[in-house]
Amino acid sequence: SNYDVEQCIRGFKLFANISWDKVDDVIVPVNVSTSFHRVFIVFRIKLRCLHVYDSMMGGSLYDKNVNIVVEKLATMIPLFLTSTSFYGKRLDLYANKLPEYIDKSESDPVAVKHMTNVLQ
Repeated sequence: SNYDVEQCIRGFKLFANISWDKVDDVIVPVNVSTSFHRVFIVFRIKLRCLHVYDSMMGGSLYDKNVNIVVEKLATMIPLFLTSTSFYGKRLDLYANKLPEYIDKSESDPVAVKHMTNVLQ
């Protein structure tokens, strides 16, 4: 639910209980239920990018199912970050003039990069 996602961003309901504004990377295991497979995603906050680690890349239908899930996440994360006032707590992202944040709306989807040569 939306409440659960917001609680995770704020640092609750996690094993480490650290809010996202205090870290640079967030690990997100994702279950692609239509493919009966899990994908490992790392949200690199300073790069404003999801790094997708998928050990079973291949096949147009399979890749389509994974991409649908990843694109939803790439769209949802910035919206939740905006609604939880995350960006107000991470002024370093703008003060350091990181190119990934210049001339971008806080609610724009984050970039997605599929990592290659991932071991099973």
